[in-house]
Amino acid sequence: MAAAKFGSITVIVKGYYSNNGKAYFQRAVPPDLVARFGKSKISIPLDEGIHAAVQCERLTQRFKALFRSLRNDPQLTAPDIKAAALAWLGTYGLTQGDANHLTLMPSNWEGTFDPTPHLNAFHEAVEDDYRAGNPAAIAAVTALRKPLPVLLSEAFEVYVANHKKGNDKDFIFAQRQHWKKLIGFLGDISVESVDREKARNFRDFRLSTGIKGTSVERELTVVKAVFNVVRREIPLTMNNPFESLTIPLNLENPEEERDPYTRAELTTLVEAALRLDDERRRLMIVLALTGARLAEIVGLRRQDIDLEIGLIEITPHAKRRLKNKASERQIPLLPIALEAMKRQLSEANDTFAFPSYNKHTKTSSDSASAALNKWAKGAVPDKTMHCFRHTLRDQLREVSCPEAVSKEIGGWSNVQDVSAGYGKGSSIDVKRKWLLDAYGWLTA
Repeated sequence: MAAAKFGSITVIVKGYYSNNGKAYFQRAVPPDLVARFGKSKISIPLDEGIHAAVQCERLTQRFKALFRSLRNDPQLTAPDIKAAALAWLGTYGLTQGDANHLTLMPSNWEGTFDPTPHLNAFHEAVEDDYRAGNPAAIAAVTALRKPLPVLLSEAFEVYVANHKKGNDKDFIFAQRQHWKKLIGFLGDISVESVDREKARNFRDFRLSTGIKGTSVERELTVVKAVFNVVRREIPLTMNNPFESLTIPLNLENPEEERDPYTRAELTTLVEAALRLDDERRRLMIVLALTGARLAEIVGLRRQDIDLEIGLIEITPHAKRRLKNKASERQIPLLPIALEAMKRQLSEANDTFAFPSYNKHTKTSSDSASAALNKWAKGAVPDKTMHCFRHTLRDQLREVSCPEAVSKEIGGWSNVQDVSAGYGKGSSIDVKRKWLLDAYGWLTA
């Protein structure tokens, strides 16, 4: 372990070593493996085109896998075996495919000739383990002729590295969860071994767990995208097994309609929230009486709230994006919601109205959803926070609110009517009038 200087920054990097300005990865071979490995120390020059710390971490993990392999660890996974094989090759300055690089025999040469002298030391070192069936040794020897297959776990990293949102931790986390379901079902097999049959089996398995067809479609969209990127970037000469994979009618789960809250149910929730009167319940009140999307309310900043006029402004910012352009809007706060917001802002000493869900780089709407749904289902089972949007739609219909105004309040786009985008839209007073009509029955 040594200090590595990157520009004006000096960091301690495990395995890093500098010799006359040349960067190396270096580590000692465990004493119990020195005789078998044939070396007491590993020293590998680092590639100047890749960050040294990244290379050292990768090599550290590879040699951990190699040492586990030499100790015949039965828990080695496919990624472990591949990492161990690459480490073994790297010890001798070799990479995948090097057996295909032959030394040309000099003209007028007589007698025997070795076209691969660069492989001799490696073959001598791994011979016993290869004959004994060590999987890492077999993989390493195989890799000399043909690169080892890309595994599903590696494919996702290729996807991330080549995605425009590759630095968005929340996006990558969500996408990884879908990809991990595929690995959990198929195992960490090679990308090229995934065929159409395996793709169909995965789809059918996900549907058999009771997940909605639309949810499975979203998962398949992510999986298909990963395969497309990997096929392009590796590249691989294979068809995408998930291309045009649909949900057959005979396999599709009936979609559960999100029923709106009834007036009695909404009254029950609002009254219960007013009694508890804390951050979480105030959030729910504002959500219930605006019909906004959960993330839109959770991500509200002080500057987005006008207590004098009594409105909130839904606008995108660094912690919370919006679904589409129509989502940008002003929504009036009805008296109950306005009072809840006033109490919340008086207690929240923060840039955000609901600081508990804005502590990190992204607004934690999922955390808010889980907490609110758990509480609300104690009073009204089988409905979620998203049902407030359906409630808003129905209550506005009940009072014959014009369709254009309804969409402006809810932030629904109107792609069929281009003229809907002309002008400034309805005033805040017009929206307030229709919201008051829609929820005039609600008293507290």
